[in-house]
Amino acid sequence: MTDNTSAAMKPVIPGPLPEGIAVRTAGADDVPALLELLRADELAAMGETSLSAGEVDEWFDTPRALERNTALVLQRDGVLIGVWRVFRNFDDKYWAQVAIDRSLPAELVDELWEGGLAWAEQVALTIADGLGVTGPRLDLWVNEHDALTRRHAEAFGFQQMRAFIEMQIDLDGYVAPKPDPASPVVVRQAEVPDDGAADLRTMYQVISESFRDHYDFQLRSFEDWVETKHSDQLADPTHWYLAEIDGEAVGGLMGHNSYLEADNAGYVANLGVLRQGRGRGVAKALLRTSFTRYAADGRSAVKLHVDAESPTGATHLYESVGMYRRLVGFDFHKWPRA
Repeated sequence: MTDNTSAAMKPVIPGPLPEGIAVRTAGADDVPALLELLRADELAAMGETSLSAGEVDEWFDTPRALERNTALVLQRDGVLIGVWRVFRNFDDKYWAQVAIDRSLPAELVDELWEGGLAWAEQVALTIADGLGVTGPRLDLWVNEHDALTRRHAEAFGFQQMRAFIEMQIDLDGYVAPKPDPASPVVVRQAEVPDDGAADLRTMYQVISESFRDHYDFQLRSFEDWVETKHSDQLADPTHWYLAEIDGEAVGGLMGHNSYLEADNAGYVANLGVLRQGRGRGVAKALLRTSFTRYAADGRSAVKLHVDAESPTGATHLYESVGMYRRLVGFDFHKWPRA
């Protein structure tokens, strides 16, 4: 086991728990109960849920996931009533997740939320210390109507940093506009049968370079990027497309199955256009190709998330191809040692 893995797996013992509450390490056998808990939490937070079993399975199904995830389940009378989780996205960035059964007494829910955030911070600091990182950041996601999570985030010192908008296009009867015959843009499906495929590295280069000027961008190595895709059960390279002008790749779109199980919807996980391709219809061509293919596959809609302050004006682009705004979520950050 590497030094990094040892640091990530170093246990952090939670502080005193309320009477009658037990805690233990989460495992693959907990997936059904965790899925039920997390779906109920999403319903309470935003009125709907799209969480799939595969997304929870991912916590436990690869060495990478096991090395980067630290999760505890909370039980009351032998029933799973909560989860505390930290995911190491980068060595200096840690995503915290707390979900507590909201049907429990409010005082107990609040106490377990407070304990969960304190535990998550200590986990992040412990792992960061083991990796030699002096200034780790803790991240938390808050949906716009989730007053409970917002209240605890703000009380614990998190700051709201950025809004992200979920957008959607409904595909019932969708017909893409006829392409402009004068357009130089050619869209083709990426061919990525294995890790040695040229299109795999091209997609990495296009997506990485096109996001350099976006909020909170952090470059991954090609090897780490590929490993991330392998650990993602819902990644769908059959819905990846490259856009070319004069034979040169200037844009890429990566489809994903995040919303397939719950909503029968396609999902655009990444869409990037290089500077030399911007303003030339590249993004629209990629989106319309994706919409047409998803419609042919029988999907009912396509979704994506966009930075509300995108420097490329992406929100207006998506509206121009027929997408509309649905939900808003916020990135909250805390620097424990700031």
